[in-house]
Amino acid sequence: MERLVTSAANAELKKIRSLKDKDARREYGLMIAEGGRTVTDLPDTCVVRTLVLAESARDEFIRLADRRGVKDVLVVPDKLFRSLCDTVTPSGVLAVVATPPPARITANDCMVLDGISDPGNFGTIARTCAACGVEQILAVNCTDWTSPKVVRASMGCVFRVSVTELNDPDAAVSALSGHEVCVLDMKGEDIFRVKPGKERPTALVVGSEAHGVSPFFRARADKTLSLPMRGGVESLNAAIAASVALYTLVCGR
Repeated sequence: MERLVTSAANAELKKIRSLKDKDARREYGLMIAEGGRTVTDLPDTCVVRTLVLAESARDEFIRLADRRGVKDVLVVPDKLFRSLCDTVTPSGVLAVVATPPPARITANDCMVLDGISDPGNFGTIARTCAACGVEQILAVNCTDWTSPKVVRASMGCVFRVSVTELNDPDAAVSALSGHEVCVLDMKGEDIFRVKPGKERPTALVVGSEAHGVSPFFRARADKTLSLPMRGGVESLNAAIAASVALYTLVCGR
């Protein structure tokens, strides 16, 4: 049902606005997906609870509600809509989405993020995982993957993969039993000289932007791999390094 809401004091709008905060997202089990392309491309498995439209963008996006079967549609003045968004120049559409439940790591390829703190890097890696067909991300002591910044950076691809959060590295290693654990580290073997494993699924471990992979994971790696650097460059952005390694190990089989 389409409703016009013009008051900032509206209880439902207050709840949506609160989803910028991690605690509120956890309490309600809800996330925010912003932007026309992101919302349009949300997978069918993604449960959209409410669609919020800016008045100026109503005609452009109202068909999304019918396409996805969303029964709760809020139309709000542009100024009020901007107060709900995390972006500076919102495109006029926002989806309130049910947070996917945590899942168990299965015997398939997996991306392990070890202390990734930057939402942009997390989101970009999630997008690359989806593109490579890697449907599992194990996040160990990382930024909150449900944040609007992660969703935006992933172009909604955090809903195309299964994210499992753990704060205990020992539990993470246990979850990866049966995987070939490949750590990305500057001192490792040239990744382009290593044949991707076929006997076991791959768990690629990428470390934090500042410190790289933790000693804990380095000590438990089956393989330690590096990307060759030229021109005096010592390192790459975590998301770029993860993307190159993922394509090499998984898509190169």
